[in-house]
Amino acid sequence: MRLALALLPVLGVCSLSTAATECIQSPERTLACPHQIYRLGQLDTMEKPAILCICVADFKEFLSEPTDRDEAHKQKLKRLRLEYALGQKIEPILQVLKN
Repeated sequence: MRLALALLPVLGVCSLSTAATECIQSPERTLACPHQIYRLGQLDTMEKPAILCICVADFKEFLSEPTDRDEAHKQKLKRLRLEYALGQKIEPILQVLKN
């Protein structure tokens, strides 16, 4: 047991959990995110790349093309609301998810 605890800092587990204190997610989310990932990335508001926690479930629909005009309009409105709530464009977040 002591060996396992001693290896945690070496493996970087502690630095991973402290690097991303908050996940990037929809402010409307009331339940825990069902699908989070940790990736190295750099957003417009960051000086240098860092480990990001992203709630994939909140951005998944923006990774696919809408099927019709009505769906495209709904997706655009949802995207604008999310960008306004987050205070940043979501395209850099989507690029992190795509890579």
